[in-house]
Amino acid sequence: MSEIFYLSRKSYEKLREDLDNLKKIKAKLSEEIGEAARQGDLKENAEYIAAKEKQAETLAKINELELRLRSARITDDLDIDKTSASIGATVTIEDISNGEKTIYTLVGSMESNPDEGRLSVRAPLAAAILGKKEGDAFEVILPRAKRKYKLVKLEYK
Repeated sequence: MSEIFYLSRKSYEKLREDLDNLKKIKAKLSEEIGEAARQGDLKENAEYIAAKEKQAETLAKINELELRLRSARITDDLDIDKTSASIGATVTIEDISNGEKTIYTLVGSMESNPDEGRLSVRAPLAAAILGKKEGDAFEVILPRAKRKYKLVKLEYK
């Protein structure tokens, strides 16, 4: 069984668009390969060899995207309890030791980008947040230290 990928509808549509573009590139490459093949000796035909290599790369990307799209679950469509933190939630957490507040949106691994505030639910901090309600305190062991946080705000946008 393949891994399930959780994506927002926006990210899912972006992947569909990327797949469509790759299929257009594949068609163009097929034309280039046909043209290069008509030029004669394929062993020393640099254009033919380059086009075949590019085609192989493109096919691999297409296969990967198709697999991910087949295995995708759109977080916008999930029926979840919105009184506790789950994938798709935007949370504000407070570091109890220094009062510093941080906002994260809990996302699937494909959309993760901590610098942009998108935290994979597989990350230790996000895993500790899952299931928590506003006001809940929790501990998490991070690479540098054990930290205590409080879930200050929970929302689904």
